[in-house]
Formats: sequence, C-alpha cells, structure tokens
Amino acid sequence: MAKYMSMETLKYLLFEVHQFEDLLENERFQDYDKDALDILLRSAKDFSDQYLFPVFKEMDEEPAHYKDGKIIVHPSLKEILRVGSENGWIGSTFDHDDGGMQLPKTIAMGAMHIMESANNHVPGYFGLTSGAAGLINAFGSKELKGTYVPNMIAGTWMGTMALTEPQAGSSLSDITTTAYPQADGTYKIKGQKIFISGGDHEYAENFIHLTLARIEGAPAGIKGISLFVVPKLRIKGDGGLEGNDVITAGDFQKMGQRGYCTTHLVYGENENCVGHLVGNEHMGLRYMFQMMNGARLDVGLTAISTATAAFYASLQYAKERPQGRKLISGGRKDVSKGQTLIINHPDVRRMLYLQQTVVEGSLSLIIECGILEDIIDVSEGDTKTDAHLLLELLTPIAKTYPSEMGRVSINNGLQILGGYGFTSDFILQQYYRDIRIMALYEGTT
Repeated sequence: MAKYMSMETLKYLLFEVHQFEDLLENERFQDYDKDALDILLRSAKDFSDQYLFPVFKEMDEEPAHYKDGKIIVHPSLKEILRVGSENGWIGSTFDHDDGGMQLPKTIAMGAMHIMESANNHVPGYFGLTSGAAGLINAFGSKELKGTYVPNMIAGTWMGTMALTEPQAGSSLSDITTTAYPQADGTYKIKGQKIFISGGDHEYAENFIHLTLARIEGAPAGIKGISLFVVPKLRIKGDGGLEGNDVITAGDFQKMGQRGYCTTHLVYGENENCVGHLVGNEHMGLRYMFQMMNGARLDVGLTAISTATAAFYASLQYAKERPQGRKLISGGRKDVSKGQTLIINHPDVRRMLYLQQTVVEGSLSLIIECGILEDIIDVSEGDTKTDAHLLLELLTPIAKTYPSEMGRVSINNGLQILGGYGFTSDFILQQYYRDIRIMALYEGTT
C-alpha cells in the first residue's frame, strides 16, 4: 500500500518536540501511558489502511449526490461508520461517565491526522457528530444530554452544525431562520440552511442538527441568535421515531471532497418542525463558537493531512520516475549514461523539501493547539487562562496557514509530476481539488 503519512514523524512531534508525555501525569489521563497511546495510534492506522485509504479514489469517482429525495453516498461509508463508531472514535475525548474514552485531545488529533491523510472525505462525519454532541453536553439540559448524546457517541445518530443560509452566507447576523415558542416549551422552526456537511445519508438512523435561529421578536443582529437541537426524526411518546419536517432539498456537487456530502436543508415547510432550545435565549452564537473553533482546528488538521498525503505521493513518484541525466563536473550531462531518477534533480528536491517543511511545521502547530486544549481541560488559575488566550490567538492561524500553504505544498507536488500530475491517472490532482475548500470552510481565510 502506498504511504500516505509517517507514524515516525507524528510520534516524534508528539513525544520529542512537544513532550506530550508530561501531560499524562494529570489525573484525567491516568489510564494512559506512552505505550497505550502508541497502541491507539496504531489502531487508527490499521483502521485507515483497511477501510479508508482503499476507497479514497473511488469516493471521488462516485461522489455523494441527491436522488429521489435522498442523499446517496459511497456504500463503503456504512461499514466505515460502523467500525469507526465501535472503535470509539466519535466519543474518544468524552468523559468515561458520558461513554467516552477520556482520551487527550492531542492524541485524538493525532488519530484524526492519520485518518484524514488516508481519506479526507470521511473523518468529518465523525468529527461533526463529536462536536455537536460536545455542544449539547456543555450547554444543554440534562434531558437533552440524556436523549441525544449517548446515541451520537455510539454513532447511531449523526450530528451537524447548521449556520449558513442562502441569503446570508457567513454573515450570521443576517440569518432569518425563525423559532416560534410553543406552550409545551418547544419551538416551531422555519427556514433554510445550506452547506451542511454530513447533513444526511442512508447510513445513520437519525441526524441531529445544531441549528442557529432567531426566536420570534428577538433583537436584530447576533445578539438575537439562539441555538436549537433540531432532529431530522423526533422521538414519539412510545420511544419510536417520526419525521420532524426537516427536508433534505439537495446536495451540492463540489470540485473536491466529493465523497463528503454537503446538503441543503429546509425546516418547517409543513409548519411541523420541532426544535429544542440549548441553554439560554439569545446565547446561540456564543455557544456555537465552541463548536466552530473546534471545527476550525479540524479544518487546519484536514488541510495539512491532505497535504501530507500529497507529499508522500510526490515523493514516491520522484523515487520511481526516470528522466534526464545527472549533472557531472562543469555542470554538463553525460548523455552516454542512463536516465536518472527525478529525485536527483536539485529543483525537484527543492520542491519536495518545501512540501515537507510545510506539512511537518503545520502538523506541529496543530499539535500545539491540541496540547493547549488539554491544558485548559486539566488546569486552573493563570495556567488555564494563559492557555485559553494563546489558543484563541493560534486557532485562526492553525486554520489559515495549513489551508493556504497546504495548497502551495500540493501545487509543488503536482509540478513534480509534470503533465502526469494534471491527469486523473495520478492522485495529486485529487488532493489539489480537495484542499481548495479548506480556505473556505468555517469562515473564509
């Protein structure tokens, strides 16, 4: 199997450069030592080798699409979601009491780096579900937590974040989706949301949409935005599920990440969409920033993981492709000699070194953000405050730099392949198309 990332580099950055092992002395992570974490990372690699990398190209060639009122995704996603959920990846960082593994976020990021490098179309399904469940856990009522979080961690139900609207784009102060209070404490939801990653498909029993909406009569602007849990299927009195008037109106066809569905949702077309308020009224954007900032780090991680896979594909090609001759004294070429591999040409090596520098430096930046998240979770006082402030500063950088420079890195890899890089016979063009969305996801750079 072709190499798509380096376990040696990942572990070197984790344990030698960032000395992550020091955090394992904290009580929260007492169940783990370096050997246990190595086993977890290896299991992520085995999962990726078996289930993710083999279908990466197929997912691009057979993209997610809308047909007969349904989202159709690659059939391999069924088994991927089942096995990944059983392995605990959705709830990996959740507390043991919530059914999670209580894994350090840094190590969860390391595992996601492996998976994203293998197939950047898939781990978002896990990540968004985890983020949505985490948001309910942090700000939802006890009833909401008990109803939704266990099923989401188990992977039975998937989660999304529903922010963007057709008329507003990323200007959340202009959203018009409206929540109408009902006598029983619920809300009727009416409106539309677009660009909902992982918003619907046939391999999950239910989808839980964390939706921003404006309660009827709320103040204008971002101060009037509230957060709601809006399931695709609501729970009946007997515990069964029934439709909740959330209609999937289509799937956006994209230039890259074609295996990752991106849906258009319509709420309350039949005046029968029920939502549940998360936390307090008009606090929705503040709550959502927890998930948004986590998603921004995920975007940076996906970008650099995509660029990592492209680097190793470029390196493999450079080690196998003969062309031209080596230079000899005086800068001449001895045409009597056979062709040399292109990795021996100085400018090809320069482009490979540029790729390697970008991907390894960016991965180090993402790991630093993961460590800051773990410090925030386990510390108090000035240590916690300082880590939080630094993470706030680094989050947009960790989203933007890998997204922008990752594209530059892959562009250099495509150049190494020459004309072949522009053909669908080789994978570089797919990586190039896939990474272009990263500068747009979760707030354009």
